[in-house]
Amino acid sequence: MSNSLQQDVDLSAHNSFGVQARAAWFVAVDSSEDALLGLNHAREHQLPVLILGAGSNVLLLQDFPGVVLHLDNKGIEVEESTSRIRAAAGENWHELVQYCMNNGLHGLENLALIPGTVGAAPVQNIGAYGVELSESFVELEALNLITGELEILDCEACDFEYRDSLFKRTPETPRLILNVTLQLSAEWQPRLDYHGLRDALPEAGGNSEALPSPRQVFDTVCAIRRSKLPDPAELGNAGSFFKNPVVSQAKYDSLKDRYTDLPGYPDEEGLVKIPAAWLIEQSGWKGKRRGAAGVHTEHALVLVNHGGASGEDIFLLAQAVSASVLEGFGIALSPEVRLI
Repeated sequence: MSNSLQQDVDLSAHNSFGVQARAAWFVAVDSSEDALLGLNHAREHQLPVLILGAGSNVLLLQDFPGVVLHLDNKGIEVEESTSRIRAAAGENWHELVQYCMNNGLHGLENLALIPGTVGAAPVQNIGAYGVELSESFVELEALNLITGELEILDCEACDFEYRDSLFKRTPETPRLILNVTLQLSAEWQPRLDYHGLRDALPEAGGNSEALPSPRQVFDTVCAIRRSKLPDPAELGNAGSFFKNPVVSQAKYDSLKDRYTDLPGYPDEEGLVKIPAAWLIEQSGWKGKRRGAAGVHTEHALVLVNHGGASGEDIFLLAQAVSASVLEGFGIALSPEVRLI
């Protein structure tokens, strides 16, 4: 890969919404040297820096006036004696899960089809169907964008929590993750804690007592995810646009008196989590469009680009949806997607 700085680069292929936006400067990062090249240019000209992987959790509201560091490094190393792997941050996460399964390395099957790159996975501590990345995580190598030094961070240093990590909580110390090391297992032991996955699995060879195969779990997870979310390659989106709001028990009880079918799930410290999709659908937004920006016809939590919508178009739609929910339920929705 060329490590040269590119100027005035189209980012439409680097964000899953497919919105048009341009980067003033762009570096395809294949090594720490590439990253330092872009970082030094940004420092010299006092420009902002944006780290961009697959762009599956961002909405670009306008052209980016600084330097985009686009993760482009590839490579998977396997230590067969320990079933440990090290994957470059630019690798596609789903393809890594498939690679490991096909090579008899298990533990990631429940995390199939999560969009994004390997480097983005620790930032969010991705999780699905009863499994979290932190359970397999060993360490990662990252470039500290403040000091310019390489750092090795283990599980404790990353301070993982539910959909959270050190990287989200310390924006004042940005880090570019270069590779991730995971501890997998040569022995297959399916994780079927999540009832939705367990119920969806076909009987293994007609014998309900038999364990499902890795392929069966992988395929079932993929089928469930595809039934819930549109493919960004066919309809631009970034998955769930809003976080599920958490309210007090008193607030939930008050709303439940008015809306008897209001769903709610216990959260920590006596709070209640309400599905944002239900609130949006009750507010009449499911399937609605404003120009090329719309709310998905099947999944109200997903905002979509029907073709030609700008980041601002999608953002204005999100604001309108949020205003309706606030007016109708007294609940403020927060975006899960990063607004750039």
